[in-house]
Amino acid sequence: MGDTEHHLKIAREKRAGANHEFKSGRHSNVADLALKAVEQAIEAEAAREGLHFHLRPRTAHAERRAWLRSKYPVLSVHFEALWSAYGDLGYDGLDGKRAKEAIEAMEAIFHGLGAD
Repeated sequence: MGDTEHHLKIAREKRAGANHEFKSGRHSNVADLALKAVEQAIEAEAAREGLHFHLRPRTAHAERRAWLRSKYPVLSVHFEALWSAYGDLGYDGLDGKRAKEAIEAMEAIFHGLGAD
């Protein structure tokens, strides 16, 4: 079971990966990594409260989303934008505009959680 620092380390690695993929023009990878980075940042913050959503993989995404909405309602807007970009980029392979939106949403959530 990961603690806050463990999840932050993973979150920052995935964040760096998302930014690298964006700069390299590999847009279909951007939202995958950005979403995983954000999920780890949420896990890091929730771990401060003794919560570990990743222990229940079938419900983890919904629980992270609900937790973010209840604790940081302003950030949930960015999470929804990231989730939308994830679908567009990962399944439809859309362009850099959607990838840029995914990066911006990820950065807003990192900043809002104090994970940067």
